[in-house]
Amino acid sequence: MLDEIRKLFCLLPLCDLTKQWDVILILSVIFGAVIYVVSFWLVHHWQWLYKFIGIYKHITQIYNQSDWHKHLGEGLNRRANEWYGSDIFLPVEAFNQLPKSEQEVISKKQDEFYDRMYYELDYLGKLEVPKAFQSFYLFFRNLFLASLVSALVLVVTYLINLIPALNLAYVDGERFGYLLALFVVTAAMSVVIARWYRQRMLHKMYWFFYTHINAQK
Repeated sequence: MLDEIRKLFCLLPLCDLTKQWDVILILSVIFGAVIYVVSFWLVHHWQWLYKFIGIYKHITQIYNQSDWHKHLGEGLNRRANEWYGSDIFLPVEAFNQLPKSEQEVISKKQDEFYDRMYYELDYLGKLEVPKAFQSFYLFFRNLFLASLVSALVLVVTYLINLIPALNLAYVDGERFGYLLALFVVTAAMSVVIARWYRQRMLHKMYWFFYTHINAQK
């Protein structure tokens, strides 16, 4: 498989270096590091893209789509009142009746609440399980982006190879199709799995913090 990928991406004069495992490893680490940074950049600057795909949902949206409030709302709001002087976790019916501007204010406060909750649990060493779900979520989110980028590069590379004037190496269309299908399927599966892990991550986070709050009574 690696040799097939190498043949498809064989545009550079030094592409034969990819036959060496150490070079493959180094390039993979660099590619992974770049994907990690770009993924976080997209969350902060092009968040709409992840939202459109469904790989990223705001914590308010996930909270409202679950039945967590009837179990966790009272406890979470006790801490919210300490920090903000008011409840920020509401039943979905009450939240939907608020004006758009107030919904945005509550969503921002829930963002800040999540950050403070995260670092408080982390400081106390009570974040191991939520962190595990977070790690898997980030892995599949990054895997989606890596698959998407790889598919785009693959398509561009294939199209460039079709230009007769460039006289580049022949690329097997069947191999191209197999690899493109692999990247597309991987990206699609990553979206589905990442959604699940994000929801479970938030579920664990809120429950751990709820338990922590009750233990302080």
